[in-house]
Amino acid sequence: MRTIFKTLALLLFAHLSFGQSIQIGARGGANWSTMTKFDLIENITPTFRLMPSAGAAIFAEFPITEQFSIRPELAYTQKGFLVKESLNMSGTEFLGVDIPIGGTLAFKTNYIELPVLAKLKLGDPSLPHAYLLLGPSVGYMTDAKAIIRVLGLFPLRPSIGTGFFHQFELSGVGALGVEFPVGNGNIFLEGRYQHGFSRVLDIPLLELPVRNRTVGVSAGFSFPIGYRG
Repeated sequence: MRTIFKTLALLLFAHLSFGQSIQIGARGGANWSTMTKFDLIENITPTFRLMPSAGAAIFAEFPITEQFSIRPELAYTQKGFLVKESLNMSGTEFLGVDIPIGGTLAFKTNYIELPVLAKLKLGDPSLPHAYLLLGPSVGYMTDAKAIIRVLGLFPLRPSIGTGFFHQFELSGVGALGVEFPVGNGNIFLEGRYQHGFSRVLDIPLLELPVRNRTVGVSAGFSFPIGYRG
């Protein structure tokens, strides 16, 4: 965390020194997430399917040059997976939650995240252009829950808590987007992939390499809060 604050201080110094305009903005969209599995449990756990969810963030963009900038974000992201058991199975159990025959489990973990991303604009910034984002992210799991539906009806919401999990997560983020200048600001469309490096599960005597994987699409806007000197 101290390193992040030092980075932001250097960005502010660069802004004051070179007269670049800082952009602030927001984005929101849809995510699809799952967790990795490995050979030891592949045959004794249900299939993890992509779980759809929503996500949102606010951010500031600190230009270093016309083509390159640094973008720290404060984001809310929901991660997890879906499990579906068909009628001809005997049901299953995962993390202490029973999945009944014909049931669907949506396993959800909520994160507050702080990505710090390098942004490279591919083209003339005054015209519609593509851009790349790449960088690390630190996340904190605020809670975990399960939603079970039997035959598509009767939602059950068993409590899980965060006791099974490592609450802090380190991940990497990569994105490709298209930005459209509008007046002094921009609107953009973006596709993003997030790759978890930290283990998700915290189970005594086992260090299971289960990690989050998330893809998403979002739209957003930004506008300047300063102008070039």
